[in-house]
Amino acid sequence: MEAPVKILSFEAKSNKKDFLTPFLRSRLAIVEETHDADEALDLVKFYDYYAILLHLSEERLGELEIVRKLRLARVRAPLIALTSSMNEAARLRVLQAGADDLIVDALSHEEIFIKVQNLIRRSRGFQDNALRLGAVEINMNAQKIYARGKPVTLTKKEYQIAEILALRKGVVLSKEAILDHLYGGLDEPNPKIIDVFICKIRKKL
Repeated sequence: MEAPVKILSFEAKSNKKDFLTPFLRSRLAIVEETHDADEALDLVKFYDYYAILLHLSEERLGELEIVRKLRLARVRAPLIALTSSMNEAARLRVLQAGADDLIVDALSHEEIFIKVQNLIRRSRGFQDNALRLGAVEINMNAQKIYARGKPVTLTKKEYQIAEILALRKGVVLSKEAILDHLYGGLDEPNPKIIDVFICKIRKKL
């Protein structure tokens, strides 16, 4: 039985003006943050993260050591470096250190979300931006579901359940794991609510 989707976000200096993490939590449910490189290396030993976000800057390229150490640790999750601006030489250093991708000066949090979603999908063996299970298609970028080509209207929570079940096809997920995915451990309702969600999803499909 596997844990729900998790993303690790590392930034050496705390940035209270950064709203990326709250945005990603609203879309991906669970994002864990750390400002300590050693803690980040310890966390990846115990948790199966779907992606690791590394906030880097041209002025603090000494932080590249964490990229090298994560790569040496054979982390399965894609390493995604984020920066507001960076010259070509610095960008090359980040990629040479082992980052799977580098997102520079993204125009919006939505752009970052889609790029991260695409990298997660490919790292998990899905090459298309849509998951197809029989007559059902789930477009993860648009967060829409189609049954036999017709759009199916789901609530946000219903969509999140359908998506995680599709991504974990063949894996048994407990109600507690799904609740953790939906609520991130905060104010979780009774696990029986999952039965209600599943019933509604099946009816709509």
